[in-house]
Amino acid sequence: MSSIETGPLDLEARLVRLEAIVAALEREDLELEEALRLFEEGVGHIRATRELLATAELRITYLLENDAGEASLQSGTIAAQE
Repeated sequence: MSSIETGPLDLEARLVRLEAIVAALEREDLELEEALRLFEEGVGHIRATRELLATAELRITYLLENDAGEASLQSGTIAAQE
């Protein structure tokens, strides 16, 4: 899983890879080119993760809309509608 081009990754896999990238970037013996490659890969994972979270938020909002078309999400919490 060393490249973001290997196919679609789920949120958890991207977070695990980001943790590995951060650990690698913290090493003192890391060469500049490798650090730049890892940084670039990390940015790609962050962007993809933001998209996954935005999509999930839209799905939740859609599912929680009431009959009047108003979303029932308030202050970032999910309230059950009856």
